[in-house]
Amino acid sequence: MIWDRLDRFTELSKFKSLSEAARNGNISQSTWTRDINDLEQAFKLRLVQRNYNGIKLTEKGHKLLKLITMFKTNLKNFKSSI
Repeated sequence: MIWDRLDRFTELSKFKSLSEAARNGNISQSTWTRDINDLEQAFKLRLVQRNYNGIKLTEKGHKLLKLITMFKTNLKNFKSSI
């Protein structure tokens, strides 16, 4: 379950709003919101800054995105090495 949320967090970083992410991801806006809220609560960090113009990642959100990306790359390398 956490992996799904981390994948969606990565996808969300490509969009400027939750509604745009929902339109492009075939996932409801409420699901995006719940998943981001759950991640923020799990990590006890604000990952996304929300305002009337949309969303943007916080500094900690950018750090998490970098870690997720590095993990996925390492996992892909591991899979290809076995």
